Amino acid sequence: MRNCLLCNKSRIVRGSIIVVLLLILFTMMSFSALANGQHRSGLRTSTMAALQNEPSGTTALSWNPQSKALIVTLHLTGLQPGSTHASHIHVGTCSSIGEILYPLKNVIADTAGNATTVTTINNITGGIPATGWAVAVHQGPTAQTGDLLCGDVVNSKQATSVSTPLRAVPVKQKK
Repeated sequence: MRNCLLCNKSRIVRGSIIVVLLLILFTMMSFSALANGQHRSGLRTSTMAALQNEPSGTTALSWNPQSKALIVTLHLTGLQPGSTHASHIHVGTCSSIGEILYPLKNVIADTAGNATTVTTINNITGGIPATGWAVAVHQGPTAQTGDLLCGDVVNSKQATSVSTPLRAVPVKQKK
């Protein structure tokens, strides 16, 4: 059991390293295009197009039954550079989101519009439920700004680690 927990932590670490390496590769490719003589106006046009991508991301949840700690890792892309977003685990689903169950660390996008946060929540006695949780990233620094991204947590196999995709909330659901 302890080896499985170490395996799960190793997978999360490896996944995080892969995301960071991909971000570095993307940045290097962008600088390479600049070094190859792109004009400033052309670069500005391509940068503006890249920033208009729809935000997306993933949430990795990992629960340790011994310590009763839940680690929530958010990996997001396509955000407005430098923007700040509240994030929470809510009761319910994205289509019927309820009250805030657990606050997560604020998401702060870097200059490329990417962000990663890790929040540890202690004293989670029941683990990750099969259903009934939704992870929401809000449009601004408070929940009152409306939902930007949301993902329903699904854990039908009662696993100690699950990954949930975060997708843009349809305009009609945004507050």
